[in-house]
Formats: sequence, structure tokens, C-alpha cells
Amino acid sequence: MISVKTVLTAVLLAFSAGTLLHANESADKSPSPIWIAEIRGTINPASSSYFQKTIARAEEDHAGAVIVELDTPGGLLTSVRDMTQAMDRSTVPVIIYVSPAGASATSAGALLMLGSHVAAMASGTNIGAAHPVGAQGEEIKGAMGEKATNDTAAFARGMAELKGRNAELANEIVSKSKSLTAEEALKQRVIEIVANSRADLFKKLDRYQIKIKGETRSLRTEGVEVKTAEMTPGQTLLHYLANPNIAGLLMTLGILLIYVELSAPGMSIPGVLGGICILVALMSFELLPIRAGGLVLLIAGALMLLAEPFVTSHGALAVGGIISFVLGLVWVIDPSRTSLQISSSVWIPAGIALGMIVVSIGYFASRIKTLSRRTLAEMGGGAVSGLSGYHGTVESVEPDGKHGKATFRGELWNFESESPVKPGDAVEAIRAAGMTIRVRRRSELS
Repeated sequence: MISVKTVLTAVLLAFSAGTLLHANESADKSPSPIWIAEIRGTINPASSSYFQKTIARAEEDHAGAVIVELDTPGGLLTSVRDMTQAMDRSTVPVIIYVSPAGASATSAGALLMLGSHVAAMASGTNIGAAHPVGAQGEEIKGAMGEKATNDTAAFARGMAELKGRNAELANEIVSKSKSLTAEEALKQRVIEIVANSRADLFKKLDRYQIKIKGETRSLRTEGVEVKTAEMTPGQTLLHYLANPNIAGLLMTLGILLIYVELSAPGMSIPGVLGGICILVALMSFELLPIRAGGLVLLIAGALMLLAEPFVTSHGALAVGGIISFVLGLVWVIDPSRTSLQISSSVWIPAGIALGMIVVSIGYFASRIKTLSRRTLAEMGGGAVSGLSGYHGTVESVEPDGKHGKATFRGELWNFESESPVKPGDAVEAIRAAGMTIRVRRRSELS
């Protein structure tokens, strides 16, 4: 017969095994971590790289979701397309959250929101105004403007339809520059959630049903591990450099410093710093969509300005260079591919600064030359006058016999004689004639 002890042992073993199995299942089903990323500022190749790499890291970590906190005035359409494609390929849900109050997702930022798996906003934020504009915010006229608007509007509609959002309103965000508050966007099905803090967002996302890659998932955000993705130093540097205003300021500063160096050779420091500024500006322009015509104007303006110290143009090269350079700043960024342009608060001061530096250096250079000549003349004239009555010796004579060089008090001076002389003759200084001494032979005095 089976003893009671054996039965109890078997029951205990079965219970322990069941408990361990349940514990393992619970561990296996523990919520996946949530990754947090932040994009503050323009959308550009650097922020796009950061965005895509964060998604890749989250996928490797089997994360439950990626939450991107956004505050942007816009940026490059090419970067937005890369980012929306990354979200479409992702196996991890991507939630875009515009926060804190006062933040915005305008222009390219609005398009990025439309491509997210879940779009959320804090109260006091806004989304929209994605109509393509010209270099100074004006409407792009003609076929080019129509082409840019239609292309961007189609992109917005496509993203909205793919994610089940209001495609008609998405079209108006582009075609009519419509802008919405968080509450309006929620009511009109542009976003899914209004949350006033990260904690509030996590609470509203918990058990939220989301469809991704053809399957419906339930998000788990309560009590999960939160991991933060930071930009690398290189990404941070490129993020700040990919700004048209920064590029324009650096280019202007570089040209100014090199102009100073060429106007006063030998200083070295302005030339070195100017070269660095121009190289960094070129790196910045490389990250931005530029127009060939604007770039040609910039280069032509810079060359004319830098040629001014070497060419007697009476200021014509400087004026032409400044005008060309400023026009280049206005036109160099292609408005059909980004909502960002070099602001008038940059190119107007740039033109004024260039003009002031050129005029100031020209004025002071002229004054210095005048003063130098005057000082030398005064010094030389005084010295010559002081030689009157002194005896000297002729060192060399020109063919006419009346001009040459003579030594007085150990110094060599130009002379002009009343009568022909020859080397070795003794002469006496009579008076000064500019930087020349009028002399006569001592034999004529006896």
C-alpha cells in the first residue's frame, strides 16, 4: 500500500512545481521596458538619425514602446520621410507626445505626428501649419509652389489614412496652414490622447489597444522600466549645426575675420578663426537643402569682399560683394524641401556688419597711411633741417654730377648740389628740400 507520507510528499512536489512554473510564466510575461526620446528644435538629419537609432535599440531590447517627446518648429521634409518610414518598419509602437505646455508640432513636426502609431499632446500645445513657404515666409507662387503643396498634402493624407486619422483635416493642415490646439486635434481625430504630464500619458496608455504589423497589441505602461535614449555628442553637434541661422552666422563671421586678416596681414588669429568658422558653416550647409543659385551668390560675394584689400576699386568691389553675399543668404536654402530659412534677423545684421567693417577698415587704413607719411616727412624734414651747416662727404654721384648720396654725421642722405661734384668731395649742407639736402662744395666757400 502507498503510505500517507508518500502521498503527502507527492502533493508537495506537485504544488512546488506548479508554483515554480507559475513564477516562470509570470517572469516571462513581465512588462517590457519603455524607451523615452526627446526631440527639441528642428527636424534634420541629426535628429532623424537619433530617432531611427532609438527605435533600433528599442527593438533589440524588446521594448513595449518608444515615446518621443516633441517640440519643433519644423524642419526638413526628407528627414520627416525617413522618420515615418522608420516608424512604418518598426516592430515597436512609436508614440509621439507634444509636450510640455507651450510646445508645438508645426510644419514638418505635424507630418511626423500623422505618421506615428499613437499621437498625444499636452494641453496648451498646438499642431499644424505645414504649408510650404518661400525664403522669407511668403507663399511660393506658380508651378513650383503648387507642386510643393500638392506633394506635401498627399504625403499628409497618406499618413493620416494609414493610421486611421482625419485625412481631410490633414490635407488642410498643409493646403490651408490650419493649426489646432490639443483639444481640437483630439476632437477632430488628428491625435488620440491628451495628457498633461508624462505620468498622465503613461496612465492613459496602459492597456491601450494598438494595431501594428497587422496585429492588435495591448500596451503595458504601469510599473514598467523606463529607459532614456540620449543623443551622442556627435548627434548633438550636428543637430545644432543643421540650422540655417547658425550656418548663416558662421559664414558671415568667417568672411569678416578673413577680411580683417587680409586687410592687416600678420595678425594670424583672425585668419585662423575665420577659416574654422567657414569650414563649420560649410558642414552646416551640407546638412541643409541648398539652391545652386544662392550658393553661387554667396561665393561670388565672398570673393569680391576678399579681393577688395588688393584691388583699387574705390569701394565698388566691397559694395557688390556685400549685396551678393546678403542675397546669397536669403536664397541659399531651398524652401520647397524645408520650412526653415535664414531669418531676416540674421541676414540684415550680417549686411550691416559687413558694411561697417569694410568702411571702418578702409577709413582707418587711409588715416594710418596719411599719418605715417606725415610723420615720416616731419621726422625727416626736422632731421635734414638740423644738418644745415654740417660738413659731409660725397659717397656716390649720379651721371649729371649734381645728385647722389653723401654722409653727414655718419648717416647717408640724398643730396642735390649747386654745381657738379665727385665722390670724395667735401660738401656742406645748406638747407632742406623735402627729404633731400641742398649742398655745395666746401671749396666754393673759400
